[in-house]
Formats: sequence, structure tokens, C-alpha cells
Amino acid sequence: MKWAVVAILVAAFSFLRGEGEVAEWMAKWIWIDGTRGKGHGASENGLPRNFYLCARKTFDVPKDLQTATLRITADARYVLFVNGQRIGNGPIRGWQHSWFYDTYDLTPYLHPGERNAIGVLVIQPGETNFQYPLGRGGLLAQLDMTTKRGRKITVATDRTWRVMPHPAYDRRTPRISCQQGFVEHYDGTRDEGRGASDWAKADFDDSKWQRAVELGKVGIAPWKKLVPRNIPFLTMEPVYPIRILRVRTIEPPEIVHSIDLRPNLIPGDRLSNPHGLTGLALTIVRAKRATEVRVKAVGGIGFGARRARVNGEDATFDEQGAILKLRKGDNLVVFDVTRDWYHDWWFTTVWDAGQRTGDTIEFVNPLGKAETVWATAGPFNSRDDEGFQAVWNAKSVADLEKAKQIARLQPVALEHTASDHVFARIVLAKGTGDTGQGTRVENLDAICQPNDEVATIYPPRRGDVELLIDFGRELVGFWEFELDAPKGTVLDLYGFEAVHPTDNGGFEIQHTWGLNNVMRYIAKEGWQHYTSIVRRGFRYLILTVRFPKGEKRPMRIKTLRCLLNTYPYTERGEFVCNDWKLNEIWRMCRYTLRLCSEDTYVDCPAYEQTFWVGDARNEALIAYATYGGYELARRCWLLAGQSLWRSPLVESQVPSGWQDILTAWALLWVWACEEYYRYTGDEKFLREIYPFVAQQMRNIAEKFIRPDGLFEIEAWNMLDWAPMDTPRKGIVTHQNAMLVEAYRRAATMALLLGKSEDAKEFETLAQKVEDAINEHLWDEQRQAFIDCIHADGRRSQVFSVQTQTMVYLCDAVTDERRPIVRRYLYDKPEGFVWFGSPFALFFLLEAYAKDGEFQRILDIIRREWGAMIDYGATTAWETLTPRTRSHCHAWSAAPTYFLSTYVLGVRPKGVTRDTGQGTRVMEYFIAPKPCDLKWARGRFPVPIGARDEGRRTREIVVRWERGERQFAIWFELPEWVKAEIVLPDIVPEVASTTTQLVKGEATTPKFEANYWRINVSAGAQGKIEARW
Repeated sequence: MKWAVVAILVAAFSFLRGEGEVAEWMAKWIWIDGTRGKGHGASENGLPRNFYLCARKTFDVPKDLQTATLRITADARYVLFVNGQRIGNGPIRGWQHSWFYDTYDLTPYLHPGERNAIGVLVIQPGETNFQYPLGRGGLLAQLDMTTKRGRKITVATDRTWRVMPHPAYDRRTPRISCQQGFVEHYDGTRDEGRGASDWAKADFDDSKWQRAVELGKVGIAPWKKLVPRNIPFLTMEPVYPIRILRVRTIEPPEIVHSIDLRPNLIPGDRLSNPHGLTGLALTIVRAKRATEVRVKAVGGIGFGARRARVNGEDATFDEQGAILKLRKGDNLVVFDVTRDWYHDWWFTTVWDAGQRTGDTIEFVNPLGKAETVWATAGPFNSRDDEGFQAVWNAKSVADLEKAKQIARLQPVALEHTASDHVFARIVLAKGTGDTGQGTRVENLDAICQPNDEVATIYPPRRGDVELLIDFGRELVGFWEFELDAPKGTVLDLYGFEAVHPTDNGGFEIQHTWGLNNVMRYIAKEGWQHYTSIVRRGFRYLILTVRFPKGEKRPMRIKTLRCLLNTYPYTERGEFVCNDWKLNEIWRMCRYTLRLCSEDTYVDCPAYEQTFWVGDARNEALIAYATYGGYELARRCWLLAGQSLWRSPLVESQVPSGWQDILTAWALLWVWACEEYYRYTGDEKFLREIYPFVAQQMRNIAEKFIRPDGLFEIEAWNMLDWAPMDTPRKGIVTHQNAMLVEAYRRAATMALLLGKSEDAKEFETLAQKVEDAINEHLWDEQRQAFIDCIHADGRRSQVFSVQTQTMVYLCDAVTDERRPIVRRYLYDKPEGFVWFGSPFALFFLLEAYAKDGEFQRILDIIRREWGAMIDYGATTAWETLTPRTRSHCHAWSAAPTYFLSTYVLGVRPKGVTRDTGQGTRVMEYFIAPKPCDLKWARGRFPVPIGARDEGRRTREIVVRWERGERQFAIWFELPEWVKAEIVLPDIVPEVASTTTQLVKGEATTPKFEANYWRINVSAGAQGKIEARW
């Protein structure tokens, strides 16, 4: 089965308050009756853990069908099938009180005159992550059909729909990460002998399925308002591997245990807020002989405390983990799982007693008969708690009996354990050495070919077969494969981002610990097709094939690919110059942004896939210069503003189960809102967003500005991955400076809306904070701004270039001190902290642009991003070194913005009205900065309005060249864009200029403020040349 082309979105692009809804909702929210099976939902307040619900409805389609429109949404996510064909997935992320629905044109997928079926797979995690705030399970769908005779037919979710928990999805899997949901395990032997989507076909027998339970009509809590999707559907672009890097046989670790400690140690918590806890995890290890066991912790809570005991005696630790000395018989093993502040409470351990570990040790629950072999003690107030000490010092089960009354001992429930841990099985596997005859494969390159060729993999003599596959570039999307396999064959897939060269000419895989970027598929007999339901970021893929014991029949793979799933940008922006490396950098950063554009901007496609608001401010500027995609930015800023319903400042990442304020990110959001209007002239957006902006800025004034004028807040106060002094409590200098700029931009927005009193209020607050910065945060001895004042009044001894940069960029420094601070941006004093991430460098480059130091911008781009190109990166790194956590991070894509905005020279100037027709006219500067380049050309995307779609030119097209004593620039403008062309400062006042127009009008060139300036009319096209 091939992925269906996603149906055209028919919903209007509107955001809040249900604007644009065109048909009455007759559908009911439905779910499954929890009384008929453990954990189905109703008995768990609609929040079953890691739950997969199948819902289906069959119906007749008239022979004279004319249109069929489906509106659908679910909490948390859905996958839509029509007559067994996978059509799409959604909804886009949002807050439940303004929940999004999708609209599909199903006319091409229905069979007139026949029985048809809609099938929906609903995924409900039962707990939050960084993309999903807590709701409850539910499905809402309504198909409205019209016939050629005008008859209307509606099929809507109600109690007549059939529902059943999907039998093939394993609910006992670990989380991918604290930012994402659960790992995907699919058992094809349990899909009732049919394909992964056959249950959604019209002829499927659902007589044994339950009838759905109606939760209520549209408008019930928590989905008070339904809002039509306000962005297009994402891409589904097939991408195939380019090479097979390695084939070998491996043996995985024998014993892996993975348990979720949160239900026991933080009972009742389903949110993503970090917690500290004090507790213990314990088990009985029964050894057949005295032996030494090595235990390695994988991801999650890990061995952060580095404390464990065996029979009351301390275990030892080394770089690999814990070393447990076991006596013959039962051994009480206790791990201290205390952590001060953490999000991920999975505790995963890998046990190694040498050869045949499984024959040497076994596990028993220390509390007696139970579903699992693990128990917990706690939570406790501290390690000094009497109950903690009683368990910690216990030498036997008998000692535990005495501690039961004071130690809160309880077994770990089966549903809070993982049936397996694929990441640990793969990354800790050991090669058997059978890289030749022991690993038999045929036509392996067929995996990389989009045709009907097949690759054949035979069962090895021992162990499993591992393929290391390179897709050639970073990707994000859904894994898809078609294969023929013996029943019970296990396919474990693991995606990762980077390999690094080693001194011996080989390579080393960089694993991202804490990211279970994996899936498991258990094959049924014969040919089968599967498309994953979890989107993943990766470049490299390890495919491990585990044949059933004694199996002789090989597995054949016809297709293995990724369906690239990103925002559907068109490549409207372009930049090319005579420096090949700058061209490669620009393209690398553009592609980075694409992979970090989903239904919102996200930080990275692999580790988090999270809409971090501060990251997104820079990402939006990059997007404006490369793709346009202005509607995605609009959605993001409104979505962020909605977080003010529960927090005084816009939250750091939204919509999320982690309610968190990262102060600089909340202030960057204000900058971003003003910049969006500056680029688009979207007055409707300005009216929508301004109440949120004003609310935040007044909250700050009322709650967090001290009498002395300084801004002080307890929050996450970072700016950069660098050793700045930015404590959670205290007065942090860089964000005081950013607040000055945020108030000024809020004042600008107020003036645009005619709110002059608001503007005065915000300007006054900006001046108050600026004065306080210069009075209290300047260090006379060092002649620089300190990083902070601690909550206890101590003045920071740390000075960073980041702090000086932000104060300078935001014009929060006095005229007397400005040249002093400016000097630090170019000549770092000894002992000052320097930048640790490309994200923070963005602000330094903005400061250089403000100063007109464009050659320095090019030099930094060539040095820092050029190193990524030299290393072979296909996307920009999160940090400035190759051993970074995320190898694709759009906060690092700055060069595209600076090259297009300054070297090519295009940036917005303002918005006016054409007095003749009343239509919008955008104004831009075209002011190239050649630096050491000889030529450049490119396109700059401008917003496209409803009246602009049919016009020929939708971008500002620029080409410039410089020669010996001459400079020429060619330009072409859209019909709704006019420009001020500013020749670079290499053109002297004595130059002679000529203007040649193909169309439009131009003013006579004038030399003003050290530059030649020419104004050209909307839609103008031509050439301006200067000689001297």
C-alpha cells in the first residue's frame, strides 16, 4: 500500500474563536466504554496510558455523489483511513480550550454506489509531553456528502460507531523522551491476521467490537472551542537510503529492565513539570553461584546518585556503571534513585554477568508475589528519613518486612514496566565477528533503490543481523517498509544523527542517550507493509533483524524509506554568490529550517520536536528570508500568547505539559510579534496579538519590576549554552536589557493601533528599566555590566560578552558607556565568557549589523558554519562543536538570514496604502553589502495576499556585481512592493549613476548620508549602474 496523497485542505485559515466554521456540527465526541476492559479510558478519566483506539463506521455512498467533506479531530492524535487507505494524520498541536480540527476532501477516496468505511486510529498517551497539554481521550468526526441532485447526507461520530483497543500496539513501552510520547511497538502477529489498516476496510467484520460511548456534543470540556486548521498539511515526500555502511551479526544484551518510577514515587502526576524526589528501587537477584554482575543505566533517571547496595553493603561504580558482588542465592539489591530536579522518571538497567547471563541470575520481587520483579520505597522527605534508612540498610527480605510500615514499600505495576527496551538492545549489542560468511545477504543495495528489486537477509548461525544504513542527509518523518518475513521475525529500527571518524580510519556512532529514537515491528507470515505512526528525526538507521529461533527462511525487503514530513514550504528564497562555501552554508541552513518546521517551528527534529518560543524568534527571521511561510509564524505567535491563560509571561515551550517560563524567550516573543507585523503588515494579526502582548508587559510591570526599576523574576533565566551567571532567582542583566527593547516594541505596536496612552506607558517603563540597568548593574572597576545580582544581594563576579552584546543591541546603555561596551563585542577582554551556541551568536551578528560591520559577519559565518560544512554536516548543529546533542537545530541557521538580508540586501521598510485603490503596498530596502564578494544574486520572499496570488513575481529579485571602479544592481519587484535602493558605501559621491527601467518609475539618484539612494515604484524592474 502506498501513502495516499493528502487531500486538499478546505478549512479557512483562521485561528481563534471558531472563525470560518461553515457547517453545523452534528457529531458527538466519542470514546470507548472503560467498564468493559481494564484501562480503556472511562475508568481512568479518559486518560489511559499509551493507548491506541480503533474506531470505524461503514456507510453507503450514493451513486450520484458530488462532494464529500470530512471534518475530524481527536485528543491527542489521530491517523485517518478511508476504505483501508491511509489518508492523513493530525490534529496540529494546540490548547484544548481552542482545539484544532482538520478538513479533508474525501470525494476521490469514496466508492459511489458501494459500502464504504472510515477508520480512525486515535493515540492517547495518558500523560503530557512537551507537545501535548493534558486533555482526555476523544474522537470527533463528521462527513458531509452532497449528491448531484442536492441531497445532503451526514455521517458523524455517535454511539453507532464501533470501537476497540488496537490489539497490535504494545502499551508497555518506554517514553521516547520526556519531550515526546511513547515508543512504537507493533506486533503484526496480533493484527487479526490482516494488514495494519485492513480493519478500516468496509468488508471487515467488526461484530465483536464495542459500540462507542458518546461523551457529549461539540463544546463540552475540555474542548470548549473548535478551530479550523490554520496551516496546510505537511509534506509526505518519499526519501530512500543512499548506501549501506555496514552489515554484521550481533548479540544483544540478555537482560534489560525498564520501569517507570513516577506512578509510585510521584503518584497522581501526569504532567511534564520537573520534580525532585527521594526514593529507592529494589529487587531480589537470585544467583546460581557467587558472581560479579555489571549493571549499566540507560537514559532516564540513570545512576545520577551513584549509590547502590547489595545485601546492605555498598556497591562500587566505575565509568560503565555499578559493579554488584552477588553471593549464591538471593541478593537484595537497592538503588538510590534520588534526583533533585528531573523530567524523565524511567529507570532502565542492563545486567551483564558474563556469558549466558540469563542462566546465571534471575529476579524476584522483594515484596513477594507480584506482577513484576521490582519494587519501590518512598517517596521520602530526605535520605535521613527513617523509612529511607530502614530500606537502605536492609540486608535481607526479613529486614524489609520490618520496614514496611514506615517505608511506603510497593511493587511496580506491570503496566509501568516496559516489555522491552529496543534502544538498549541495539546500542549495547556486541558484534559476533561474523562479518563474512556468517552474515549472508543478497542484493543488499536494493534497499536503496525505488523499484521492485528485493534485498534478501538470511538467518545467521547465531545472533541477529544488523544493517547500518545511511540516508545521506538529516531527515524527519515516518518510516515505511514492505517486506516478506517468517512469522515472529522482529525488526528493531533505531535512528540517529551522526557518526564521527576515528583515528584508525573507521567511524564511531554518536548515540543520543535519553532519546529512544526507535521502533519495533514483529512480522506476521508473508508479505506485509507498514507505515509508522511516529515521526522521527535521523540521518542514519540501524535495522536489526531478529529471526525466530531455528528459522531457516530468509527475509526479503522490497521497500525501506522515510516519508519526509515537514511544513510544505516552496523554495521562494535564493542566495548565490562567488564564494562556494557561503552558498553551501546558506543551503545547509535553509534545509535545517525546513526540518525544524512542522505544525510549528521546533528546535530540532530528533531529540525534542518542541516549539521553543525563543528559538522560534530567530527561526522566523530565517524563514522570512528563505521560504516566506509567514502563516506558520503567525500561528506560532498566537499559540504562544495563549499560554498566558495560566502563566504571567509567555511560556518557554507551548503547548506543553511543562508549565515553564524562560524569561528571555518570553521577551523574544514580543520582539517576534512586532517583527512579524513589520514583515507582513498584517493588521488583523496585530489586533489579535496585542491584547496578549499588553497583558504580559503589564504583568511584568505589576509583579516583577522592583521599586528601583530592575526586573527580577524567579524563572529559567538562561540565554546561551555557556558559563554565564544567570541564576534562577535574582536580577539578570541580559533580560533586563531585553525587557527595555520589548517595552519599546510593545509601544510601537500600541501606536500602530492608535493606543497612544498604552504607548506612553510602555515607553516610560522602558526608560525606567534602562535607567536602573545603568545605575545598578554597571561595574566601575571592570568597566562592564555584570551578569547578575544574586537573590541574596551578591553582585556577580562573572562578565560575559553575551551580556554586553544584549545591552548594546537593545540600546540600554548610556551614551558615555556605549563605546566602551561596543569594544567588548570586537575584542573580548580576558576572563569574559564567550558564546557557546550559534543561537546566541545571532545577537552578536545583529549587533555587528547595527554597527555596519558586515565583513565581520561574513568572517564569523565562514569560520563557525564553514567548519560544519568541512565536517560534512548536512544541517546546522545546536552548538559550535561536532559533539553536539542535536545535529539539526534551526536556532543555528542564522547565515541564511544575514546573507539574504544584508549581503543580498533585502529587508522590510514599512507598510503603506495605495491611495488610488486602497490596496496594501509593502516597502523594502534593497541595500547590498558586498564586503569581499564580487557578485551575488537571489530572491527574497515577500508576503502574498489574496489579491497577489496570480501575479507573476512574488519575490524581490536582486542581482549585483562589482568591478574595478563600478557597481551594478539589477532588480525586479512584485506589483505590491516598492523599494528604496541604497548603493553600497564603495560607491563614492563622485560616481556617475545611470538608471535603466524595464517598467515602473524611479526617482533621480541622490547622495544622502554617505550613500546613493534611489526610490523605485511598486512592480518596478530595471538596472542601476554606478561608475567612478
